[in-house]
Amino acid sequence: MFKILIKIILLIFAAVSLSYVFFSFSKLMSFTDPQMPLEKGDNIKLRPQKTLTQEFVASHDNLVKIKFLLRIESMDDANTVKMQIADETCSNIIREGFLSPSSFLASNNLVEFKFDKIPGSNGKTFCVKATFETQNPQATYVQFFSQKNDPSMLSMRPAYENDNWKQDISELSQRISQYKPWFLKHFYLDAIAILFIVLSVGLVTILILL
Repeated sequence: MFKILIKIILLIFAAVSLSYVFFSFSKLMSFTDPQMPLEKGDNIKLRPQKTLTQEFVASHDNLVKIKFLLRIESMDDANTVKMQIADETCSNIIREGFLSPSSFLASNNLVEFKFDKIPGSNGKTFCVKATFETQNPQATYVQFFSQKNDPSMLSMRPAYENDNWKQDISELSQRISQYKPWFLKHFYLDAIAILFIVLSVGLVTILILL
């Protein structure tokens, strides 16, 4: 009886762990706008306590993140870049927060502004505001970059969430389809993913029950 109870507990723990992994993965899933490249064009210097503004048009619904190329000596409590997203008039603030190092790529120049998603953002004009807040009297500026082909536009890349995990999987498949062989496209990929999940769960269950 005790062994059966232990196995049941292990099965429940495995189920909860797998659910947590998939849930965490789905919450991290967002897709950047390939039409707005992250590239180093002209230098744009943001001085202490000054504000830089940039308008852009969202290309999808559920705007949730914006990535920037940035050069700063350190990003800590003494050196922060306050970020705000306003409407097209740049007056009504919709979201605000701070830049933080990107967790997706190991790059000292890549930072991101994460916020609660903005539903119905597709086609709307937004205004991004960046303010360099520093307590360091020696600080001089934060260096942003412009796009190479458009010096008037910041080098920035918005990212969007989908409404559900099925749309996430579909868009992920479309994004990488140009790099995949034929047997990793369309329903072949779906079948492989489902088979992998089923076999993984089955293997864990068998190992616990044996």
